[in-house]
Amino acid sequence: GLNSSGQLGRTTIRSTIPVPVLDLSTATKTAAGGSHSCAVLQDGTGRCWGRNASGQLGNGSTASSSSPVTVSGLVNATSITAGASHSCALIGDGTARCWGLNTSGQLGNPSPTSSTPFAVTGLGGATDLTAGSDHTCALLGDGTIRCWGANASGQLGNGTTTSTPTPVTVTGITNAIAVSAGGAHTCAVLDDGTVRCWGSNVGGRLGDGTTISSSTPVTVTGIATATTVAGGGGHTCARLSDSTVQCWGTGSLGNGATTTSTVPVTVTGLSTVTTIALGGQHTCAVLADGTGRCWGAGSDGQLGAGSRASSSVPVAVSGLADAAAISASLRYHSCALLTTGGVRCWGYNWDGELGNGSANVNPLPLEALSL
Repeated sequence: GLNSSGQLGRTTIRSTIPVPVLDLSTATKTAAGGSHSCAVLQDGTGRCWGRNASGQLGNGSTASSSSPVTVSGLVNATSITAGASHSCALIGDGTARCWGLNTSGQLGNPSPTSSTPFAVTGLGGATDLTAGSDHTCALLGDGTIRCWGANASGQLGNGTTTSTPTPVTVTGITNAIAVSAGGAHTCAVLDDGTVRCWGSNVGGRLGDGTTISSSTPVTVTGIATATTVAGGGGHTCARLSDSTVQCWGTGSLGNGATTTSTVPVTVTGLSTVTTIALGGQHTCAVLADGTGRCWGAGSDGQLGAGSRASSSVPVAVSGLADAAAISASLRYHSCALLTTGGVRCWGYNWDGELGNGSANVNPLPLEALSL
């Protein structure tokens, strides 16, 4: 999840209501969920906006908001992640708080759906968090991974298909340096540059050359220099140490084709990638010069290229020149964290997930407003 900071009166802002701006210029992390977005600010507090039917905005209500609202009681947060209808924040002490839908235990505790942050049961030593559609995982400082929530496809990686609200250890991984949860699968980068994935393998999203799902990690074929990995709805991508990107799975692979690949293929024309983000059916990358590239489904403007056309190769995000990171929704929007402060979002906005105070779909990056 991600979004944008803004000042009323900038030409990039389109607001249907004259609201004062909540300054997100101090945002340090962003996340795009299903139909909501979130950000962590420098002071360790959190803001979320968009759909809130399950309390995924974390402000104690279930009223959706087209502008950022403060996550109740969240302090000392260092990063944030968003799933289909839940959100989680990493706390500076290595614990985590989650809120929103909890039908599969994705909040990490046995509570019912919670519209305010709830501590993840028994989790400590976490250094990163990632939310899939209905599951969540944490990378720990010792190189192991804990996951919780939905597990029908084995996306928790513990050798079972039993969902659980209690974090379980991913089998056989002791040297992970990065983790990312997709729709119903999860992947990790190991310290030797290889990638392991587990969970649903529909369309080849595990990258092992098969379409056989696995409840324990399998090795992605042919990757030995990965630095980061990102899971999407039905595909996965890895950034390699030479700043190129390889993707596998169904659609959004960026290689000019629209066919499924069960093994990694190289994204066309990208050689200076710093970060990547995967959505339900689209993918985005930030380049070393601060510009953005997106590819895949674009019918709702989620590629940010000034149109609603889809693309099988990367296209430039319009007007984006100072991005630090991009996050891509499991549905139809994207957001960029800026190096100069603030966040920009683009794409579908029916639930206010762009945070600009309106509910208009716009293919161009917009600045997020707040009440």
